[in-house]
Amino acid sequence: MEPKFLQKNTRSAEHSFYCKYAEVAHTYDQFHYHKEYELLYIIQNQGTRFIGDCIESFTHNDLVLVGPGLPHYWQSDKEYYQNDPFLKAKVIVIHFEQDFVGKEFFDIPEMNMVKTMLSKANRGIHFPIEHATDLENDIIDIVQKRKWLQVVDLLAILCQMAERPYSLLASEGFSDSYHGSNNEERITGIFNFLIQNHHRNITLKEIADYANMNSSAFCRYFKKVTSKTFSDSLNDIRVGIACKKLINTELSIAEIGYACGYQSISYFNRQFKNVKKISPSEYKMKYLMNKH
Repeated sequence: MEPKFLQKNTRSAEHSFYCKYAEVAHTYDQFHYHKEYELLYIIQNQGTRFIGDCIESFTHNDLVLVGPGLPHYWQSDKEYYQNDPFLKAKVIVIHFEQDFVGKEFFDIPEMNMVKTMLSKANRGIHFPIEHATDLENDIIDIVQKRKWLQVVDLLAILCQMAERPYSLLASEGFSDSYHGSNNEERITGIFNFLIQNHHRNITLKEIADYANMNSSAFCRYFKKVTSKTFSDSLNDIRVGIACKKLINTELSIAEIGYACGYQSISYFNRQFKNVKKISPSEYKMKYLMNKH
């Protein structure tokens, strides 16, 4: 998605990979990619997650593994931009290259499941909240460890992740033609505009004008760099925000549908099911059942 390439310094004389606890006002809000794997665990933060052409909401205890070259960013909700000293995004981020323990280490039989998982990370991997929570202490503790203990702990975390169920995020046919482009601010700005205005009717002309293009040029551009149409991406954003409202508020399904920009509840239900494969009411019921 025309992302910015970020040069990471994961290796030094003391370390073979990088890990850090960060407490910031909001997460880094520009599309970017890098040659390292990124393991990100959200301790506290809420917003919209962009991994390749996958757009979903995220909240606390979100665990994602992003492969090399895959564009991504986590857009915090607007509350995180209001300079509230008591509201911070808290994350653990780990960057590593595949050969951080040697070029052939993951070829040994015992590492077969991890090698398979890493090969799939070029689409982004998301782990269910119950498994992310199980791994939370290990992921947080690794920051405090030193030298060989960090290496052992990261390998243990990767092995545990590989043995648990996970889902792939970006579509299989997601294009990588964006690499090398310097236009990351445009697509990031478009998505941020859609997030901020999801609750109202956004016409094709309005979003094209925002991007300083005519409607035809905008449609071609948007499809090329995101592999999706404008309407599909807007719907993904609206459904993602609706998911958060379903589990975090007491609003009715009808109220949530209207609040997310849908003009009729039947259309909201239909579009929600197209994205999540279940209805809004089933989604909320499933969440409540898993919670208990």
